[in-house]
Amino acid sequence: MLVAARSRSPQFGRARQTGFTLIEAVVSLMLLAVMSVMSYQAVEVILGANDRSRGQLEDESQLHRAWQVISRDIMHLRPRAFADGLGAVEPAYITDPSEFGLRFSRGGGPMVRSNPTGISRIEYRINSEDQLERLSWPITASALNVEGNRVILVNGVEDVEVEQFSRGNIFSPDWPPTNESHHELSLPRMIRFTIILQNGSETTRLLPGLAFDPSLTSGLTGSGSGSTPNGDAGTNEN
Repeated sequence: MLVAARSRSPQFGRARQTGFTLIEAVVSLMLLAVMSVMSYQAVEVILGANDRSRGQLEDESQLHRAWQVISRDIMHLRPRAFADGLGAVEPAYITDPSEFGLRFSRGGGPMVRSNPTGISRIEYRINSEDQLERLSWPITASALNVEGNRVILVNGVEDVEVEQFSRGNIFSPDWPPTNESHHELSLPRMIRFTIILQNGSETTRLLPGLAFDPSLTSGLTGSGSGSTPNGDAGTNEN
């Protein structure tokens, strides 16, 4: 008996989906965008911190150089009055009581024909661009007729405070002190110098001055120490 075999037609099921749906694609793109933004912000933070660190290092280096210049100037204080070009004579060391300003005579410079003593007049002040600047010119020249050598020491300066230790054993913001009688050649025994920056930081140095009594001028000249009130021997420094 022959049994007719039932022919079976092949069954075709649904093809299995192997791609992403639209929602999955949108979610993936959103996650990628979020990760990209987070990566960019992280890089931006790192670069910003690097820039701030570089700026702080530059500020510290600038302050370090400024303190070196200021310390050398104070170390070479000299009791030498200065003619201001208007017929008046400035004391060897003087501050401006109205605003920061400091002027004094400094030795240790090159002894040339135009300035055989090697003494210069130094001025520290804050200019209109909030910079601490140093001006210098030969003691034989007038500040009104000769443009001094100008050097910018520190940027972004808020204020500078200078206090002088006087014979009364007090620090005075003015020199000559208003409550003491001083000779025009008198110099402070010690100087407290403070630089205040606009970023809120400040640094202070206590610098030794030169306790000079005009009555001892002749003794200093013949002391054999290599320095006199009018110049230096064997020192050549600007």
